[in-house]
Amino acid sequence: MNKVPRQENKLSSLLYEVENNLFIILLLSLITLMCYQFKVFPFSSKMIEIVVSENMSFTFDQSLLFFTLIFSFIDVIIFYLFQFIVKPSNIKPDLGKKNKHLLPFIILSLFGILAYICISVLLSGFSVNNGFAIVISTILVSIYSLLIYKMYLENKTFSNALFWEIFRFAIVGLVAAVFDFIVCYLVQFILFKGNTASYVTIVSTACGFTIGVIINYLMSTFMVYKNAKTNISRTFKGIVIFLVLAIIGLFIGIGIQYFLYDYLYLNVKLTFFSYPIDFIIRTLIVMVYNYISRKLILYR
Repeated sequence: MNKVPRQENKLSSLLYEVENNLFIILLLSLITLMCYQFKVFPFSSKMIEIVVSENMSFTFDQSLLFFTLIFSFIDVIIFYLFQFIVKPSNIKPDLGKKNKHLLPFIILSLFGILAYICISVLLSGFSVNNGFAIVISTILVSIYSLLIYKMYLENKTFSNALFWEIFRFAIVGLVAAVFDFIVCYLVQFILFKGNTASYVTIVSTACGFTIGVIINYLMSTFMVYKNAKTNISRTFKGIVIFLVLAIIGLFIGIGIQYFLYDYLYLNVKLTFFSYPIDFIIRTLIVMVYNYISRKLILYR
């Protein structure tokens, strides 16, 4: 008899949360757009060109870069303050014992701010109206910030639900990719001082891949797949399996990159498959492979 009222209360709570979050996201988007249109911060307008590949480059307004650099912080902070004060989910924010979730929460929030800037600049560079680019960036990063907030302040970090497992997996992939890139850059351009010899590329790529795999393994084992029924991932055999699956994923990525960029873009002259498009397609396919293969083989 009590099930129907409980379901109704749960549904009304969900609708309340959705309405409030939708309100703040749209409000932030509108305010940010108006601030850009009315030049609240009158930055100097100068076009910047970035070369993507040999036959492709894009330009964007310098003022957009400075604007998003400031408003990305403002929007994210306002969004979090709204969550703290209004509490759309009616859940009291909790950073865990001794605030153990605070550091990863801040780091991943900074990733969101960086994504805000990158999305705005990329969309503008590919001939999207600056105002529309800002609105899209605000909406996407607000949704991302909401998920980060719920994961670390509403105790979804260790949820066994499939959605949160996939979201944690995506975050882990992002963090590992960033460390991979940083290590590759440091080895190639700092340690070897930009040496263009082929062995330098091999060494830098191997170092970045190794660090990325280590971070991916640790975070996947202790953060992503919380509902795994076996502990094989924590054994030497599990580490070897993880490494083999990662290497297979690496070669899949290389194959996709060769087919899309070297063959379709450079040889067949299909201009759609420029490097950024190829990178996105390759990353998504390899990400799906990594999740499914690890889920079926290692974290069952």
